[in-house]
Amino acid sequence: MLSRLPVTLSTLPLIAGVLVFIWGLIESSNPTINLIGYTGGIPLILGGLVMKAVELKPVPAMYNVTSELEKARDEQSTEIQQQIIGDITKYNYGADAHLDTALEALNLKGRTDAELPRIEGYGEELRDGRYTLVLRFNTARLPFERWEKSYEKKMKTFFGRDVDVELTQPEKDIAQIAIITKQEAAAAS
Repeated sequence: MLSRLPVTLSTLPLIAGVLVFIWGLIESSNPTINLIGYTGGIPLILGGLVMKAVELKPVPAMYNVTSELEKARDEQSTEIQQQIIGDITKYNYGADAHLDTALEALNLKGRTDAELPRIEGYGEELRDGRYTLVLRFNTARLPFERWEKSYEKKMKTFFGRDVDVELTQPEKDIAQIAIITKQEAAAAS
């Protein structure tokens, strides 16, 4: 619900802070209101600025979703696929990167948080009639060989038993993970 607001969550304290601060300036003849404007407005403004600084914007979709694809998502997508879409399509506050805990669990973190791969886009498609969630990452900070090791050791099973996972490198410094609903799960829906 909050991700659908025309104004981001970080903008709300900024707007409120500016309004309270201006109210305090306008009411300079009343010392109590003037004090409220300063002591309330400034912390709200600072809080909004801090939230803006740690804000992760939603990940852009790589292509449009058709009605056929929406139907397949509703019928076939797994809980994990739905959680991933929910996480990457909303504003996040305080996280180092979208899916940061999943990337750490997959051993795809460098020595620092700044070396976490950044998701550049996501897509939804049908592969042989099966719903597929595609995640596209920038791998400039982490060599593709690390992605391949993770794929062999963890990634194939990390996203659940009811999906197949494919890892590809469509171009230099890009890793693409396709999370594909298994045929049995697609047929059961």
